[in-house]
Amino acid sequence: MHQLLGLVLGKRDLSRAGDLFSLEDSEIEDCLSQALEEIKAISCSPDYLTNDNDQAVVEICITRITTAIRETRSIERHGGALVGLWESCLEHNLTPQGKDEDTPHAKIASDITSCILQNYSRPPVMALAVPVAVRFLQRGNRELSRNMSSYLSLAAMAKAELLAEHTEAITCSVLGGNHMLLRVLPSVYPKQPHAIHRHLGNLTAMMSHLDSPEQQHLLRLIRMVAEQQPLVLSPLVPSLVGYLGDASLNETLLGALVDMSQASPASMTPFLPALRVVGQQYPVLLGDVVKIHRAVGLTSERQARSSLAYLVSLLGSMDHSFHYSLLLEIRALTDRYTSILGGCAKDIYRMSNSFTSIARLLETYTTINCRVEEESEGPPSPEASVCVGAGGFGRGSEQRLQVKIQAFEEKMGDEGGEGETDGGSTTPQRRYSMGQAAREEYREMRFNRSKSLALHAVRSRSINSESGQDGEGVELTSDALLSVSPPNQQTENLDTSPTERELTNVSSLSPSTHPATRGVNRDTGKEDKLYSHLRDNMEKIKEFCSVMVQQIPIPEHCVIEDSSRGCVAKLSFSCSLKGHYCLYTKSCFTLTSLQPHLWINIMLLHLQSQHSSPLSSLDDCVQRLGRLWERTQLKGAHCFSMAMTQQPTPHRKDLDSLQILLEEVRFFDLFGFSEEEGSWLCYMCNNPEKATVVNEDGQPLIEGKLKEKQVRWKFIKRWKTRYFTLAGNQLLFRKGKSKDELDDSTIELSKVQSVKVVAKKRRERGLPRAFEIFTDSKTYVLKARDEKHAEEWLQCINVAVAQARERENREATTYL
Repeated sequence: MHQLLGLVLGKRDLSRAGDLFSLEDSEIEDCLSQALEEIKAISCSPDYLTNDNDQAVVEICITRITTAIRETRSIERHGGALVGLWESCLEHNLTPQGKDEDTPHAKIASDITSCILQNYSRPPVMALAVPVAVRFLQRGNRELSRNMSSYLSLAAMAKAELLAEHTEAITCSVLGGNHMLLRVLPSVYPKQPHAIHRHLGNLTAMMSHLDSPEQQHLLRLIRMVAEQQPLVLSPLVPSLVGYLGDASLNETLLGALVDMSQASPASMTPFLPALRVVGQQYPVLLGDVVKIHRAVGLTSERQARSSLAYLVSLLGSMDHSFHYSLLLEIRALTDRYTSILGGCAKDIYRMSNSFTSIARLLETYTTINCRVEEESEGPPSPEASVCVGAGGFGRGSEQRLQVKIQAFEEKMGDEGGEGETDGGSTTPQRRYSMGQAAREEYREMRFNRSKSLALHAVRSRSINSESGQDGEGVELTSDALLSVSPPNQQTENLDTSPTERELTNVSSLSPSTHPATRGVNRDTGKEDKLYSHLRDNMEKIKEFCSVMVQQIPIPEHCVIEDSSRGCVAKLSFSCSLKGHYCLYTKSCFTLTSLQPHLWINIMLLHLQSQHSSPLSSLDDCVQRLGRLWERTQLKGAHCFSMAMTQQPTPHRKDLDSLQILLEEVRFFDLFGFSEEEGSWLCYMCNNPEKATVVNEDGQPLIEGKLKEKQVRWKFIKRWKTRYFTLAGNQLLFRKGKSKDELDDSTIELSKVQSVKVVAKKRRERGLPRAFEIFTDSKTYVLKARDEKHAEEWLQCINVAVAQARERENREATTYL
């Protein structure tokens, strides 16, 4: 053992303990395990609890030893001895004696914990540490347990199998109140599912007592169980349905219930009324509610009729963009139980060339089905029983079709005459806007056209069948209408009017060609919801963007990437002027944001503010944004056009969050909004006088006194005043306080990786004065005399670093 270390430990010499920090790490590296064994012997002695001198010596020695282990990266060499000392603490009392007062052995365990568990990515170390760490969870020290849980969570992400055999103990700790460990359970579940299944009911019962982050971990676990072992959730369906009223939980829970319904639809039957209420309260969840009704409906004809009635009732209240997926679910029911639509499901699908008309026919048919059956006299003749799907219609098909159309017209007539009084005068019960009236008239026109096409197809088939000829008329089969492709990809050409032809070809028009017709759907002829929204809010959007662009820059490029924290937006910004000394002619300023939806929203609004006419979903620029949105979209979330039409502009607090992000990454050190140019320019283009001085005359960008921290340990506050000069590609500083003193040292700015502010402690007032400069080989901690000077130095250093990188990029480009 090193002489000084042996002296301090052997004689418990507190006066010499501080000298251990003057030793180089390499001097004591070989004797660290021996020193740990000596510390273990001291801490286990009978009088240790009452001997303040021994406790102080042990605390200082542990700090020095763990520091040496980190710096020399010798944790695997000395891990056994370190874990041995750590484990010995379990033999002593760890429960705090007073308010926030740890016992001596709890302090030892706390000091060692981070040194060991920070190596969560090293399996040999974790194999020794995890069994001991799990035992600490039940020892009654909340702070120690919290720290242990945090590191075990990291270990679970790196090597889940190391914790898998301790799943039972971890789960019991969670149920005992250590909710932080909930994040571990999804990681160990694939390895030890049965250990969690036994406690799943008790875990679910905790939901309402958890904080939001903890709830998300439990939701993730429930979703994993639903995907892998859905039948395990059958007893929990009542409690899961009970939580659907919570907006922060219902999306994930309903997704789990969808998986449940596929494996055990019968268990969901009693809860369909409750699910309908949830769908009414949260329309965004209707997609999952519909899937559960479909799964239950496929179990029997009785359930199919009940589910069909509900699904058809949604057709009249849902947005048309939802009809496609809803009709697919309806078709699944009618294909399984063809009798629930009187055996004529395919007829209905053939009666129109638009989903809107099919929806209206289905809604009508489910209401009047019984009436149609009464009007159809006698059993069908063999000729009338020709199968529609077999490629032809008989005369009986035409008769049935006429009955349905007559019934539909009567129903429409009844609805139109609801306001008539006995005297024959009409008093409308509903008030319609002109826009609504126009839409109703257009729908009627589309239905009448669809009806005519259907009758024409019936008669053509009948005539051709009688003459023995194969018909060549247009046939819109249910497969064509309800295929896997989305509805806007169907390219069936009908006998359209000139107006309809123009609408069909609208996608080929540029934004400036026919602004009056932009935003109109080419298949159904209905107006694009996004187009209508942007048209109605154009002035508000322009006014908003005129202010917003001066506070938040618009990204030049956006890429959506997956990360451990979900989808993120990787954004790039550049200087629009690109002057002679520009910082970003060959490079961009990049940042990563956890709010991709918000950035996509402001990019769309900015695009709209640059156009004199409303954009539509068919414009290339909008479709590109839509594809970005799809990359970020969670299951059950709003589609792009729906989300963009929820509100005219983002809330103020959302924009504030973007400004905070830009401040954190020091964006405003390097860019500023130029009112003259009307755009964001880099520091050099905004301040050409400084660019000239720095680049031509070789004058420093900034110079003055800063304090440099001399040692790396946080508890030793030793600062030395230096004179710094930022010029060209270097940050020079001298050992003395004056710029005239010699012995310069240099930081090459091209090697600087980042510059960050050192966060202040809560009790300290004001803005941070200290900042760190990270290079590839060293970290410098500097402090200015006040907050103002700290901001000046940070901005100048960031500008100089950007300038150095730009210079390197230009040289590389020239070389290539």
